[in-house]
Amino acid sequence: MLEFAAIIDQKVPLFVMLLTHLQHSPPKSATINWLPSVHLTGAPAGAWRSWLQEKGSLTLRLKNHAQHSFKVRVLSEQLTTALPNEMALLGCIKQRSWVRQVVLEVDGKPWVFARSVMPLDSRGLAYRRLLQVGDKALGQVLFNDPLIKRGPFVFCVPNQLSLPSLWGRASCFSGQNLRLLVAEHFLHPMAKQLLLSGAPEA
Repeated sequence: MLEFAAIIDQKVPLFVMLLTHLQHSPPKSATINWLPSVHLTGAPAGAWRSWLQEKGSLTLRLKNHAQHSFKVRVLSEQLTTALPNEMALLGCIKQRSWVRQVVLEVDGKPWVFARSVMPLDSRGLAYRRLLQVGDKALGQVLFNDPLIKRGPFVFCVPNQLSLPSLWGRASCFSGQNLRLLVAEHFLHPMAKQLLLSGAPEA
């Protein structure tokens, strides 16, 4: 596998090569140890905590930091069996789910890796809109529907994926006939650009 940390600061063609590779070998997330904030050892403070506990649209906040562009790059979107830890967070039995993996890019660099899981027993208008979101951000649906509510966050320490990553968070969105898990992992280019302290080395 290409070394993510070695090329994330290079020009766009190398980054595109990495994403092409990730589409065939997406980050593994089966062993992530999700914990409530009170049990998260080594949790960051200050600006990092602000990002981890952001209750509004993460997409909107990222856009506000973009000087030139913001992009949702879809790595994969498929019907598959969700992971056991994802089913536990969703409170569902093992079943087929819609799983979407994306990278949120700010000014051409990867700031956030996100994985969304929606069991196929979800139904209704929001379900259909999520399936048709394409390369748009899920937040455009989730935060514009007053019937959809976000549950409490759980968190994970850095480097829980098969690529270098910083702290991560996950939460469930629920509404009428809808249950959706969204996990977001912050990446090193974001910490470098925003001068966030306490980031482990890639």
